[in-house]
Amino acid sequence: MTLTDEVCAAWRAGISLDEPLSRLVIETNSRASGCWRIQNGFLNLVGFGWASDMPDEVSRGFQMTTRSVSLDQLGLGIVKAAVTAQPAVGRRDAQSTGLDGSASWITKFAANTSLAVPIRDTKTQIVIGVLAASTTANIEEGDTLWQRLTLLANDLGHATESTK
Repeated sequence: MTLTDEVCAAWRAGISLDEPLSRLVIETNSRASGCWRIQNGFLNLVGFGWASDMPDEVSRGFQMTTRSVSLDQLGLGIVKAAVTAQPAVGRRDAQSTGLDGSASWITKFAANTSLAVPIRDTKTQIVIGVLAASTTANIEEGDTLWQRLTLLANDLGHATESTK
């Protein structure tokens, strides 16, 4: 089973995506990856994967903080992606992106950049979730990680359609 198959199967079943997102972190040489579903005006965490050398307190702290995030917290890339329906790039330097909440986590993750991509129901095009990753690389539109997350978010949108 491919990583995409595992992520989509877990998404469809409504179970934790921790394990496949941990694989995504390894395969993309990222520091962290998370996935959220939009429910009742909140982003609810459905999975988080992190680098093996990340301190436990950082991983636990992030998961506790982002377990349920209001869509009015625009300092976070995951919220910006959900609200604008466009990918959101966060950097350590919050002034360059306006994503001060993301910048603090990027620093704690020992990363340089984060990318949050909206997940859209392929039938309605409504944003139903967000997929994100943080990495030491400087993510730019169209690069390998950008393409991989965008394709995976699209696959999740298809997986949602197939459960209706």
